[in-house]
Amino acid sequence: MTVDEKLFLEDDVELPSGLFHKKMGSITIPPQLNNAKEWVLAKRESLRPWQEFGNYNRASKPGNIAVISRRVTHNVTYYYTNYAFISALLIVYCIISSPLLLLAIVVSGTACYLISTQKEGKTLQIGGHTFTPKDQAMVCACISLPLLFFASAGTVIFWVIGLTCSVVGVHASMMQLPNEDGTEFEMNESV
Repeated sequence: MTVDEKLFLEDDVELPSGLFHKKMGSITIPPQLNNAKEWVLAKRESLRPWQEFGNYNRASKPGNIAVISRRVTHNVTYYYTNYAFISALLIVYCIISSPLLLLAIVVSGTACYLISTQKEGKTLQIGGHTFTPKDQAMVCACISLPLLFFASAGTVIFWVIGLTCSVVGVHASMMQLPNEDGTEFEMNESV
């Protein structure tokens, strides 16, 4: 354990092995976050400019279902990261706007984190009962699920899915394809 890792810890606290991996300035980063950081950086590079995403000069009413299909297929793959970002903002908005849901997520997440960072084989004894980490995870799930149910997590999930599908569907069907100049595609028949 380095001096940086002991900075705010008392001498009798042991850290799980492999918790601290790389240093970023004076902050140590767990190795699990390195993969998440690389994934976020890769997605950030594929993010299309918001001026292009919101360029409503390219928006037009589609002529028929075939045009809608082509536009949605192209635009969903082209603006995938932008749509994911909008979905993430909707999720954050829902969590922040519901204090009970925020509390339920924090309590459940903290309990799961504490259980996962225990040493292998460490048990907990309460009132003469011994709980293994697997039992502790089951108790955490049995407490978290009703807590999330009463915090309306299901409603939030379906609200976000519905609104995201609506926003993506409308945007993707209205934005013209790059080779589309306002006229419909011509169907060429070859015999």
